Amino acid sequence: MEIARLPVRSGPLRFAVLGSNGLTSNSWRVWHEKSGVYIACRDNFKETKVSLHRRGYGPKARWRMGFDTTALPKISHLLADGKNRAWEVWDEPAPLPSGIIVGFRLFFPAAELVVRPEQRAQAFWKEVIYIEAAPPGKMTVLTVFVTPGEPALFHGSEASIRLASFDMGDDKRAQLIAHREPEKDFPNFIRKTVETAILQMILKGKYSSEFTYGYFLGRQPDGCRYIFGARLNQRDDQI
Repeated sequence: MEIARLPVRSGPLRFAVLGSNGLTSNSWRVWHEKSGVYIACRDNFKETKVSLHRRGYGPKARWRMGFDTTALPKISHLLADGKNRAWEVWDEPAPLPSGIIVGFRLFFPAAELVVRPEQRAQAFWKEVIYIEAAPPGKMTVLTVFVTPGEPALFHGSEASIRLASFDMGDDKRAQLIAHREPEKDFPNFIRKTVETAILQMILKGKYSSEFTYGYFLGRQPDGCRYIFGARLNQRDDQI
């Protein structure tokens, strides 16, 4: 990781998680505009993005995950009414007593890192900051916090580093922290989620053995949404 460049304040943050075996996650991009903060995969799953809007029409901002406008010609057949691009829309989560909002998370279990070195030969990979994957039993997590002011954020018991700090206006910042968390039962949760997704595709007649990787949107008990990627075939833990 190129510590000298961090935290990113003005430009987009481009990153990937690097395992000890040389495999990485896909390349991800997190950036900010006047309207809010956005998260998108750069080399896979590119038709979608997460939008953490700065303001809403009511007392809370409305955040969403959905298809990007540039993808509409490709995915128009997937839209039920031909117009709604959103997979899910939700209210900005309630702040903690400190005023900090746990905004969004990306989970990167080491077992789900699949991008090989030869697949990272494209020129745009040279802009990527590599984050060391967590050791066995833990996973790498990227969390977007919305903070009043710019307090120093760090994990209380695990290794962590601040990757970016974007000005959202109104004395708020979006701070991106890479940290580690125990996996606990998450590998089993991934296995069950993949099995369910494959079964649903088979029942709908849409499954193909060519599908090798997928991304899933989840919700934690506190309302924070998250994304994780997982292998869809050739899994040692599949039955």
